[in-house]
Amino acid sequence: MLTQHETEVPLPVLATPQRESRGRARRPLQRLVSAPWFLPVLLAFALGLYRCTSIVLWWDELSTLDIAERPVSNILTTARHVDAVHSFYYLFMHFWIAAFGHSILAVRLPSVLAMCGATVCTAMIAQRLFDRRVAVISATLFALIPGVARYATEARSYGFVVLGSAVAFLLLLRALEKSTRGRWVAYGAVLAVTGALNLIALTAVASHLVTVWLTARSRGRRSMFRPFLLVVFGVVVLESPIMIFGMMEARSQLGHLPDTSLSTLPTMWEETGCSTAFSVIVLLALPVLLTHRRRVAALTVFSAAVLPVLVLWFVSLNGIGFGYFARSLLFVLPAWAMAVAAAVDRLKGPNPAACLAIVLVTALAVAHDQVVLHTELSHFDYDYPGPSVVSEDYPAAADIIEARYRPGDAASFAGSPHLDLGVNYYLPADEQLRDIFIQQTDVQTDSLVPEFCTDTAACMAKAPDRVWMVESGDVVPYTTERVDWEFSLMMTYRIVEIWHVDGITLTLLER
Repeated sequence: MLTQHETEVPLPVLATPQRESRGRARRPLQRLVSAPWFLPVLLAFALGLYRCTSIVLWWDELSTLDIAERPVSNILTTARHVDAVHSFYYLFMHFWIAAFGHSILAVRLPSVLAMCGATVCTAMIAQRLFDRRVAVISATLFALIPGVARYATEARSYGFVVLGSAVAFLLLLRALEKSTRGRWVAYGAVLAVTGALNLIALTAVASHLVTVWLTARSRGRRSMFRPFLLVVFGVVVLESPIMIFGMMEARSQLGHLPDTSLSTLPTMWEETGCSTAFSVIVLLALPVLLTHRRRVAALTVFSAAVLPVLVLWFVSLNGIGFGYFARSLLFVLPAWAMAVAAAVDRLKGPNPAACLAIVLVTALAVAHDQVVLHTELSHFDYDYPGPSVVSEDYPAAADIIEARYRPGDAASFAGSPHLDLGVNYYLPADEQLRDIFIQQTDVQTDSLVPEFCTDTAACMAKAPDRVWMVESGDVVPYTTERVDWEFSLMMTYRIVEIWHVDGITLTLLER
């Protein structure tokens, strides 16, 4: 028994090895779940995968598959003729397809994962510039932007450009916090890779320059400019071959584009996030952002959100109309999301209700855009909400052909490589249709366009008894065929049946 003067000393609780191991296992999981980007990444992943395999591949994605499945030597040779600015992405996709195949999910998954990575970077940048609350809102708003989901489900380099640009910006902030050779080299390397994926992404350097200037001014350290300028100079030197080939190919590849004017700027702004509603929300947020108590952070985000758009517009005024390719400006969307989140923080401070309200308002405002951009033929609205190209329902056309296919069948795709690639992609491997008027394929010519027959009669002599005439648009048969092809087909074959699907007219011909 204890006496009145004695006290009971509790025995220490010894942790068992099992408890220690469970505790160690829980800690990384707890850190993961509590990260400001965790839930936003799940949202971005869900929206990126939603109907991912139902949305029909469109022209640009078909070009990705066409070039990426060529041997590496052919990809490099093709870059000398066309799409040099995308060659780095094609090389990546070549090895990705070799490893995971060319199903719709396989070829689009890298873009989904890239946008998820950009969501993480958005939260990390916002937390570094502001705080955790702004980081969570920023990442959530970024995941909700219709343009993010739209280009997360596209087998092109845009998702990687957004990710690379966000990583480069994050590395720049780290280099400005502690200027070391390793941090500046890392920033330069990521910036160079991002520029190799899409040269337009280098317009972000204008906002990076403002960030360096703001930081140097606030700390009284002008020496920060020297490593930054050296890195940018090195990146320009590295990118110069792509710049030269890209400019040589631009006119022939893009064709004639309308002249850029003052009225082009609002269109660029509207189409960048694929949502009129969200572009208006950002415009309303920007003036409020400039009054934020964290002046340097606010100006940094403002320049990242606005300057690349203005630079591209100005360049387009005096050259090729790149302003009509607003999807190349997707990399500003993390800054747009941060601008809105910081504006709410400026107006309402640490108010959970206000944070939830802006997320709900944004979700409702962009709901219609999200629905439209997840329909089967939505990828043909490549400048949504602006004008689109005529959509072509390749799976529907392929279903008609597959149900009536006979061994030996061939086709005339009216000189359209898109129809050729699209319909054959959705046909079984043993039912591929060769174009009777092609003399050399685009793979053999190291381009995106095949070489067509110069001697129509010789090509017709090799044609089989049945030919599928596949034409773009809801047209009368032979409408889009070349005159000499039309005459030869009419003289050699009779029409068996005609079908019309979205954007495609199918005519079965029999000798």
